[in-house]
Amino acid sequence: MLAVLLPLVLAITACGGNSAKQDGKPAGSGSSTVEETQSGGGREKVTLTAFLFNMDKREALEETFKQFTEAHPNITVDLLVNDQDYYTVLKAKIAAKQVPDIVMGEYGDLYELGQAGHILDLAGEPFVGNYSDTIRAQITTPEGHVYGVPLDVSGMGMYYNKDLLKKAGYDAFPKTQSELAALVDALKKEGIVPFAVSAADGWTLAHMLFTAIAGTTDDVKALAESVKSGGSLVSDRLVKAFDTLDLIYGNADPQASTNNYNASLSLLAQGKAAMLQQGYWAYSSILSVDPDVNIGMAAIPYSDNPEDARLGVNVNVSYAISSESKHQEEAKQLLAWLTSPEGNQIANELMKQIPAIPDVKVSSNPVADDILSYVGSGKVVPWSQVLMNGATRVAAEEIMQKYYFGKIGATEAIDELAANWAK
Repeated sequence: MLAVLLPLVLAITACGGNSAKQDGKPAGSGSSTVEETQSGGGREKVTLTAFLFNMDKREALEETFKQFTEAHPNITVDLLVNDQDYYTVLKAKIAAKQVPDIVMGEYGDLYELGQAGHILDLAGEPFVGNYSDTIRAQITTPEGHVYGVPLDVSGMGMYYNKDLLKKAGYDAFPKTQSELAALVDALKKEGIVPFAVSAADGWTLAHMLFTAIAGTTDDVKALAESVKSGGSLVSDRLVKAFDTLDLIYGNADPQASTNNYNASLSLLAQGKAAMLQQGYWAYSSILSVDPDVNIGMAAIPYSDNPEDARLGVNVNVSYAISSESKHQEEAKQLLAWLTSPEGNQIANELMKQIPAIPDVKVSSNPVADDILSYVGSGKVVPWSQVLMNGATRVAAEEIMQKYYFGKIGATEAIDELAANWAK
């Protein structure tokens, strides 16, 4: 299935993430530090600073970088992880000339930073050739630049607890809005909370809108270009999709308005809620709560046509090198290793991800198998948020929190996002 994945996902661009509340470690100066001691081979010892937003992957990332250092004894990686407002903090570091050596971003953000000269163009680096033609084409800008390299391919849809659905009489996940509403009623009759929601973390609500946009259009990239040029984002299909969001919000756990991301994962993992919209990146954190939880991932229905149920699948977030890094060659060694068959296998095995490098094999799991089954059947759509910049995605958080708390309607929410997307 992994061999099938890359040629089939033709609309993949590059992915995403969000994040950033400083996690307790000081931000530091951002640029690398050089120790006076020398390694056995006479090379100076270098510490690279990696500023990332994978809070739920932190331990796996630390182990990944440790194994890189074992293969490259003169280079260590100091990991700084943020959990909210990542791009705001990153831009502040750029303004203060304190940019870390390695940064992370969505395609749209890295494009913006690259065009402004803040990160390196990697198009000429040999390791870019490790990707398939399809993936390489999708991480390359119209000008021929490559500003970041992804490690994995990810999916975004509805996690569901198979045991709880079975208790409600369901062996498979619904493919239409009406069927989903019927499932909600069946779960409630069994005393089961249908959905976990984390409204306190606005990015989770924003992702619900992004997924709805992708799931209700036939050409996400063309839609993005139209909206950025001032075109309308409103459509009957997208407005209808808000019925699904209303179903989720109206049948969430009682603490939904104050839950954060981690709380929502725990509710699903502990069987206190039957469903949760999230990305595959959350899988390892869910398992850390209960490694035996019986879950799957399915496409979210936004209409009553079962053929419309498609899973969001995309190249995940990319890693980039600061143009102000004092150790660019060492940073390139890190990215070369991460995108090599050996390094990519280690990183994705530790982080429980689906490799973006062809023929790299990792342990299978039920959720990855679900994602790959959608890919194999061609029932996938690319993500819409990767075609937005960070400012638009941040604006979407506030917009969807206003919608969640009933301050604006569906059409207003869509129009507000379109206005920000066009800026």
